[in-house]
Amino acid sequence: MNEMESEGEGEKANLFPLREIPTAPGIIGYVNVPINTSDVRAFKKEMGKLMDDPLGVSKRLDEFLGTSIYSYEDLTAILRSLFNTEEREMIRQAGIREWERRNPQSTPGDQKWPSQDPRWNAQTEEGRRSMIDMRNIIIQGIREAVPRGQNLSKVFGECQGKDETPTEWLERLRKSLQIYSGTDPDSPVGEVLLKTQFVAKSWEDIRKKLEKIEGWQEKGLQELLREAQKVYMRRDEEKQKIQARVLVAAVREAQK
Repeated sequence: MNEMESEGEGEKANLFPLREIPTAPGIIGYVNVPINTSDVRAFKKEMGKLMDDPLGVSKRLDEFLGTSIYSYEDLTAILRSLFNTEEREMIRQAGIREWERRNPQSTPGDQKWPSQDPRWNAQTEEGRRSMIDMRNIIIQGIREAVPRGQNLSKVFGECQGKDETPTEWLERLRKSLQIYSGTDPDSPVGEVLLKTQFVAKSWEDIRKKLEKIEGWQEKGLQELLREAQKVYMRRDEEKQKIQARVLVAAVREAQK
């Protein structure tokens, strides 16, 4: 039995997308055929980053999934392997929003992509249609997950000043995100954007420390802020030690 470890959740999931098979003359049935999960792990390395290239990621995942039909459980497992918790929530919200925009008179989006396994029956047309719709909503959600607009570049262009405290840096990012993109910093989308920029654009010593934290993408902003503050405080302490040594040396020189 093939297993795939979810890098974001530390869970394992069996993946069995549906394949058509003839069950009797003129009758087509659907069975679960194990997917090569090593291909999924390899695909993640080639997929790219959601925050950097959502359109490219959506296109590559669409091509990777191909024409197979995936159950709710399979799609959920694949998403857990490819995206962290906040990215998945961004994708789900964007996908549901886009579905409802395009299909205002149809089934509500949170029923097309439910939060719990709906146990769709693969042997019925309705069940397969639901699986296909969810797959398509996921792809569309990836496309629309990251806010687009020329003003967002102003947020991405922000960098922490050398003497700017991590708290001041994060607050400046929050204000820029809200002013230039209209994104709520406390929303799942806003938190992912803030976290990514907070780490990537911090001053060099802080950035290196944060990037070394295993699974930092899954950490909360407050936890990353605490780690950044530790680096900043150590830097200040080191400066004070240097100043003290200089002062001692100056006093000794004066006493000669």
